[in-house]
Amino acid sequence: MKKSLAKKYWFRPAMVFILVFLVMSGIYILFMQRAFEQSQERALATANSEMSTIRDRFDVIFARDYAIRNIIVSDNGSMEGVDAVAEAILQETAQYSGISIKNIAIAPGGVVEKVYPLKDNEGLIGFDFMDPSREGNTEAIEAYEKNELVVTNPFSLVQGGMGMGGRLPVYIGSGDAREFWGLVTITLDYNILLESLKLDDLVKSGYYYRLWYEGEDGEPVIIAASDTEPSKPVTQNFAISNLNWNLDLAPVNGWYNIMESTVVFLAILLFAILMTAIQIDKINIRLVNAKLEKLAHLDALTSCYSRQYVNMFLVNQRTGQWYDSNLKYSMIMIDIDYFKQFNDTYGHEIGDRVIMAGAQVLLDNCQSFNGDCVIRYGGDEFIMLLNNVTHERFEQKMKGILEQIRDIHFEDIPELHITVSMGGDYYISPEKSVYYEQVHRADEKLYQAKEQGRNQYCL
Repeated sequence: MKKSLAKKYWFRPAMVFILVFLVMSGIYILFMQRAFEQSQERALATANSEMSTIRDRFDVIFARDYAIRNIIVSDNGSMEGVDAVAEAILQETAQYSGISIKNIAIAPGGVVEKVYPLKDNEGLIGFDFMDPSREGNTEAIEAYEKNELVVTNPFSLVQGGMGMGGRLPVYIGSGDAREFWGLVTITLDYNILLESLKLDDLVKSGYYYRLWYEGEDGEPVIIAASDTEPSKPVTQNFAISNLNWNLDLAPVNGWYNIMESTVVFLAILLFAILMTAIQIDKINIRLVNAKLEKLAHLDALTSCYSRQYVNMFLVNQRTGQWYDSNLKYSMIMIDIDYFKQFNDTYGHEIGDRVIMAGAQVLLDNCQSFNGDCVIRYGGDEFIMLLNNVTHERFEQKMKGILEQIRDIHFEDIPELHITVSMGGDYYISPEKSVYYEQVHRADEKLYQAKEQGRNQYCL
């Protein structure tokens, strides 16, 4: 019974706490998930914009390869037309792309004969792009074989430093007379290229970055990266001619604001605790009110329950059925023997002491947590309700009460001895446990005990 009450007491507050915490946490998590998705979408949009800028820069530069090839083809293999426009191409490229071309190389048969500008590029004259043993020539040979522009990843330059280049094959003639003439290559200074891309502006915009491509061994090769590696980045893949590059982006402050999330979850926790505390207060108020109602129906003299308590809290007055169908009450009706004589001989004050002493014995034999209770049924009559007891235990209780009441003594009235008569009705089934019927049967047994000489019980 006690455990059942505890479960009932804590169930609703526990459910309030769980529901409030889970619902509000769920809403916040959904909000955070949506915010995370939006942050990723913004990061991908930023990466896509940056990717477009990078690709456009390369397109502007390597479009000059095609312009030079067209001049050579239209001049039937002559390089004189290139001499006339080379300087203009260098200047226009720097103007429109913001990137200075390191050199333009014209290589009939794959061997460099002309380079623009010649200054600082003299070492490139005679360089054989068709030599597979030289770094950066793999792409030149690939361009020749595929007859298309091939862009190199960063490589070491003959004249020192790092560069990137676009290799475009030139074919003269048409049909069966069509033959390989050579290569037109444009080479960029790798470091100047990176500076022109201004990738560090991404950090100022709130993103750590990493620009990379997959090497031949399958491992990432870093082209450029912020000082701090992006954590759990989004990746945008993009193509520059034959190259496949990747741009990773992640917010400088992370995808989630840990401090903000901690504060929000603490606020949710505190709110859930507050709602639970309010619920507990409501339950406590109801329990206190119920207790006060019960106290209002306690007998002032004995602290036993009154008959009104039975009618209000235990029994349906119309049917006599117990409100709590789980109760299995066995009933004892107790009457103090010759009580009227005590009152007449010793006075009402002593009579009250006798009633209180007898009631205390009955209360001491109750297990209130089990639902047991004592009711002052009349002046010197009591009803004791014992819940869910065995027949053997029920009879032991009656014997014990009989003996304990016999042992009551008053030091100031040593000659006073108290006895009781008791009638018992043991619980058999719900159908036979109607309150009024139990009272009737117990009363008959009580009458039988009195008829047999009192100071005994009948069951």
